[in-house]
Amino acid sequence: MTRRLLPLLALLALAGCSANKPWIVDLGGTCDVGAKYDIKAPRFDELAQQLAHATGCFIETDLAQTGAVKPNPVKGYMTIRQAVKVAIKGTGLKVVREDKDLIQVAKKPA
Repeated sequence: MTRRLLPLLALLALAGCSANKPWIVDLGGTCDVGAKYDIKAPRFDELAQQLAHATGCFIETDLAQTGAVKPNPVKGYMTIRQAVKVAIKGTGLKVVREDKDLIQVAKKPA
């Protein structure tokens, strides 16, 4: 009888996990407010400015190193925190610090 219950318990555990998204950071600040985006910018500095504009979420970066990097388009409903991660995925940039009202982006070491 115990062997029959194990698959059921595993299924219930997985069902409970699918509703939560533990990989999404939510620090309860201005960077965690959701919005709908449709941004395609040729440079990271332009994209960061559009994301941060009028939100209160500060995106800190050294523009001399990161400004000219071509980001990925950001489209859909997400937080600014998620949007930054979508934009820099596979670009050589990374998020190095996250606070509730700040996201710091830097170039990955060579």
